Amino acid sequence: MIITETERLILRTWTLEDVPYGVALWGNPEVIKHIGLATPMSREAVLESIKKGIDHQIKKGYQHWAVTLKSSGDIIGACGFNAFHQVREQESSIELVFHFLPDAWGNGYATEAAEACLNYAHEHIKIDRIIAGVEGGNIRSIKILDKLGFHYMGLIYFEDSKKFEPMYEFRLTPQRL
Repeated sequence: MIITETERLILRTWTLEDVPYGVALWGNPEVIKHIGLATPMSREAVLESIKKGIDHQIKKGYQHWAVTLKSSGDIIGACGFNAFHQVREQESSIELVFHFLPDAWGNGYATEAAEACLNYAHEHIKIDRIIAGVEGGNIRSIKILDKLGFHYMGLIYFEDSKKFEPMYEFRLTPQRL
């Protein structure tokens, strides 16, 4: 299912047929070192992740969507949201994530896809706060978040990576669009 489109990209839900593309993405050591996973994901782990994402899309209305090039239909990455535990008691948050194949780096795709995700959140997800964690030293991701209007919050402990990572936040306001 197509979620949203940009000038060059289509963001859509993952399907079980996309597992090989997920393995190419999350099984790639260059990608993994920037997203906090200890080791590349196996085919079975990718399949399980895609299944959970499909379920999350049905239940919550979001997931980390497949990002495809309009020109070719090739999956070049993933961008979207993960549920995130409350950082402050009075607020719930979602986490913006973007993961792209190395061949797609440096073309503005992550910024374009992330902007589309923020617009989607503004229109469809009932939440006013989006956070984003950055694996230490990922200057490109920090620059993207800065362009999008995120602000540095400090270091937050991530249970999945078992370490503290820089955290950024973005507030959705009525003036967003």
